[in-house]
Amino acid sequence: MSTFLGTIQLLIGCGSLILLAFMILLAMPNSELKKFLMPIIGWCLAIFCGIYCVSPVDIVPEAFLGPFGLVDDIGAAVLGFSAASMARKAAKE
Repeated sequence: MSTFLGTIQLLIGCGSLILLAFMILLAMPNSELKKFLMPIIGWCLAIFCGIYCVSPVDIVPEAFLGPFGLVDDIGAAVLGFSAASMARKAAKE
C-alpha cells in the first residue's frame, strides 16, 4: 500500500512541475508555444463548457433549486463564449 501511495505522490509531484513549466512558458509574451496552444486551449475550453451546459450533471442542480440552479449553466455558457472569442482572436494573431 505504501508503494502505491509513493507512486501517486511521485506522479503528483512530476505533474505539478510539468504544469508549472508549462504555465511559465505560456506566460512569456512572445512564446511560440503560446501562439500555438492558445487557440487549442480556447476551443477545448469552449467545447467543455458546451458539454457541461447540456449534460445532466450539474454543480448546482435545477431539480432542487429551480431557476437558481441555472446559475452554473449560465456561468459555463459565458465562459465558453469568452473562450471561443479568445481562441478566434489568438488564431488571427
